[in-house]
Amino acid sequence: MSDNERSPMTDFLDFIGKVLAVVMILVYAAQIVHAYYPFLPDSGTILTIMDYVKMYAPMALMTVVGLEAVWDKSELLKLVMLVVCAAIIIFSFFPAVRDTIVGYLGI
Repeated sequence: MSDNERSPMTDFLDFIGKVLAVVMILVYAAQIVHAYYPFLPDSGTILTIMDYVKMYAPMALMTVVGLEAVWDKSELLKLVMLVVCAAIIIFSFFPAVRDTIVGYLGI
């Protein structure tokens, strides 16, 4: 594949990255405006969802952009990136699995 050709997966990751970036900008802007001029209920589902998006969207965006960067490169580089992404997800969301892995490694 030449430098100008991109795989469909790279185009898909590019689209997902753009959507995530726009969603992050809208959520951050809404939260900043809400901090100065409260327009949402303080104990509502919308603020809770916005907090989760604010917390996890940067990690998702970094993962998507990283995968997009290596997708058309060598298979080894792609595999390393996928393993690193899997490790981040496992260590972030599954502490029992993390503890088991750390126990096996003796760290």
